[in-house]
Amino acid sequence: MPDIDKFERIVFKKKNTLDLLLAFSLKLLQARQVGLLLGTNKTYFKFLPPDKWDRGVIHKFNGKGFSGFILKYFGTFIVRYKGLSPVRLYKDTQFGEKKESDGIISFVLRKHKDFYVQGIKILVIDNIRDALNADEKYSNVSILSYNGNVFKSLPDLKINNAIAKQFKAENFVSAYIPDYGAIVFNTINEKFLEKTGDKFTNELELKKKLNILISAIEMASLAYIGLARGRQAAHIIWRKEKSLRKTALQLKHKEIELNAQKEYLRAVGAVNESQLNMEPVNITDGVYAFLDMVGSATIRQKLNPRDYFYILNLCHQITANNANQYSCRVDNFMGDCVFLENASPFDDKKAKFSMGTHERIMLMIFTLAAILNEVHLLKTGQHDMDKTGRVKDLIDTAKIDISFRAGMEMGTALIGPLGSRKRKIVTAIGKAVNIASRLESSGRNDGIHISGMIMAILKDACITRDTRTIWRLICKPNIIEESDNPGNLSFFDCYKKMFGLEKNIITQRTNVSYKEFSKDITYWIKCIPDKA
Repeated sequence: MPDIDKFERIVFKKKNTLDLLLAFSLKLLQARQVGLLLGTNKTYFKFLPPDKWDRGVIHKFNGKGFSGFILKYFGTFIVRYKGLSPVRLYKDTQFGEKKESDGIISFVLRKHKDFYVQGIKILVIDNIRDALNADEKYSNVSILSYNGNVFKSLPDLKINNAIAKQFKAENFVSAYIPDYGAIVFNTINEKFLEKTGDKFTNELELKKKLNILISAIEMASLAYIGLARGRQAAHIIWRKEKSLRKTALQLKHKEIELNAQKEYLRAVGAVNESQLNMEPVNITDGVYAFLDMVGSATIRQKLNPRDYFYILNLCHQITANNANQYSCRVDNFMGDCVFLENASPFDDKKAKFSMGTHERIMLMIFTLAAILNEVHLLKTGQHDMDKTGRVKDLIDTAKIDISFRAGMEMGTALIGPLGSRKRKIVTAIGKAVNIASRLESSGRNDGIHISGMIMAILKDACITRDTRTIWRLICKPNIIEESDNPGNLSFFDCYKKMFGLEKNIITQRTNVSYKEFSKDITYWIKCIPDKA
């Protein structure tokens, strides 16, 4: 096995970089012959931008034995004399239009952009013996591509029979060399390409050799560019610079998109591998809420399934968006009901601070109130997600109303992975969860039903710079300015300002019961202003 480390040490010191690549590659794949094709146009200049290539000129050869010696020194003359070089990438039709030429070499040189973006790709033809006896100019062959990881089949490609006959090829390998052209192998060691069924018998050894070839090509192409001088060198550097800038910008945008997607997925219940394999824990200060559509049985009867699901999915999307906005999490969508939570196992691990129970409660209140207000906009034809007013038309025609009620509680619950071996969710189970569900069931439309314990916390709750998550979210014009004194901003004052509410937003309720659940005193928080 040739030493790739030694190749790396000397490739940037050699002036004959391409000769070194040929000798190294010949030994690596134990090929009969190996050659290089220069990508160029009618000028036959080197270092042309690949977009300007219209032909591949056979530039160098190497091979084994006496025939290899002849090929090395006289091969370019022989192939040019026999009309095998240059290899045209396009041909003109009778109508004066350009058409892509058949042949593997033409394909490789034309596809330089795809090959460069996706990493150096190698094409392998494991058997072309039939081409030696063919009368046609081109033959269809079975071709595999290798990208440093997996082999894939490429359909509808052909090989030039004249080239196969000239070199008496039994197999053929080619690869793109960035900013230069291509390297081609005639008949590598056949044991590498032996097959058992549809797979290579010695696949691991073959992949190892092809990966070394990819590394050698990458190094040699960079070393070769070092030979460019003057204006050619400046053009190459500028092409590389533009490509790097474009790639860097794409990566930055992709990072922003992925981070936003992660945040959104976390909000709607997605979990990472560590959470899916977490040990169940007992959380004492989590906040849990249920949101349920009121009168859903009647609504289902008066709407066809498509329209009902359209409305319900819009409502669920509103829920997911606001859960993400206010750092809460959708635990699960259960028909027309949604289970939300704000608990420490789902906090952002990158944050340098933790949230207290009062901040978790305030965030959940904001989440639920924002959802209920947006659902109100949806049913009145004012929501951006339904610009045509389809929801309003549907409920007006069916003479129904769309509204939700919410209930929430804080306290003890178990959190951990739950489900079968093949399908699990990470969810919360416990007393606080059950009470939140019962408070929702016994609540009123367009408001949040809470326990006395949560009410006691909210009475004294303030939004300050110590409640960093909620401070960052609401610090915007018309709600709170940076210059405001945060110590004087009570939760309820901020809540009223956020949602345009007047006085008397709290209603005390007594002797509330639902099935086995009962409470002497509970509280209902108004969410939608009267003028809405």
